[in-house]
Amino acid sequence: MKFYNTYIYIVGKMLSTVVGAMMVALMSIGCGGNTEVETIKSEAYIQNTEVKGESKNCAVVLHAQQGISYNVSVTSENDWASFSGGKLSVEGVMENNNKVVFVYFDKNSSGVSRTAEVVVAFEGGETFNLSFTQHSYDATIAMSREWPELPICKADGNYVYNTHYGKMGVLSNARNYTYCFDPKHRASLWVAYPLHSCYTSGSGNRNYSSFGYDPDVDTRYQANLGAGSYRGWYDRGHQLPAADRKCSQEMMDQTFYATNMTPQQADFNQNKWGALEGKVRNWMCKDTLYVVTGAYFEGAHNSSIDSQTTDKSGNVCPTPTYYYKALLRTKSGNTGKRISEITDASQLRAIVFWMEHKDTGNDTNISASECISVAELEQRTGFTFFPLLDDSIEEAVKQTKTPSEWGVY
Repeated sequence: MKFYNTYIYIVGKMLSTVVGAMMVALMSIGCGGNTEVETIKSEAYIQNTEVKGESKNCAVVLHAQQGISYNVSVTSENDWASFSGGKLSVEGVMENNNKVVFVYFDKNSSGVSRTAEVVVAFEGGETFNLSFTQHSYDATIAMSREWPELPICKADGNYVYNTHYGKMGVLSNARNYTYCFDPKHRASLWVAYPLHSCYTSGSGNRNYSSFGYDPDVDTRYQANLGAGSYRGWYDRGHQLPAADRKCSQEMMDQTFYATNMTPQQADFNQNKWGALEGKVRNWMCKDTLYVVTGAYFEGAHNSSIDSQTTDKSGNVCPTPTYYYKALLRTKSGNTGKRISEITDASQLRAIVFWMEHKDTGNDTNISASECISVAELEQRTGFTFFPLLDDSIEEAVKQTKTPSEWGVY
């Protein structure tokens, strides 16, 4: 009987312990313990209340308790804004605490801004009245991107604007470069690109690349460079150097397209211009260096340069009178900020290297006399450079010309 009583006592203690634990757990649930189910306050907002004219969607963000039903409706004049499938309202149940609903629309080329009203209603009566404005799309702009290196691309029937993309690391569609191609000159007037160490190291090998036509431009307007260089003592001069795109073979190959080439006097290309390209790579930083390389075709040519040459098909190819490189980066090189976020001109530095196209022999010297400001470059070429600079500092940055900041004297 003693053993039996002991067994009953032990079992009883175990049951008491289990029941006690269950009561503590229940109390913690009811009294704010760690296992309490949190009550989520319903919220709704529009991610960007002002969108650009070329934008095509806007995100409505919902935040509410899982299992709560919602209804989102949109109202706009002539129903220019709607949900997927042209619907003016959507409803559903929160599968978790967050949900994004997209409103879709076309580019706004009306010339005036337009506003859409969005109403979000949650189960239980909570309602949010929201709105967003789409600004007018400037039809005179041929290409608009949030890229600091991209000049303003004014629509011109003679110019072809295009961006090439390629593989870089885990990215399969990273931007390579953008150009403004002029069929009249069979060359690009400028090539704009970001420069960072992630672009300049990798498996790309120029020995595996071949000169050829750009697949995105009508071959009738390009120079035929696949079978050899231009006639005479002119190299197929890269505007974006091949050495700046070693990150992948695809990126490297794209630098050999005819749209990235100009007829460049051999000594100038291989010595003075090549020295500048090397210096530019040395000016890279943790923040990105933004570069625009251009060819200027106006004015009288140096006596050592012909006004034109031909490609292998006999097509006339005018030769540039000047070449330039416009550069923009942060002074410290390690701010972690976007260019558009900087509102202090002293945090940025910009400069332009403007060089006469001529036979420079073995000269590799880069001097301060070959430097001008971005503002001067804009006056000479008619293009607007680095438009993403904050309006409050744009003029000051573009007037800057301090060669010594770049180690040039």
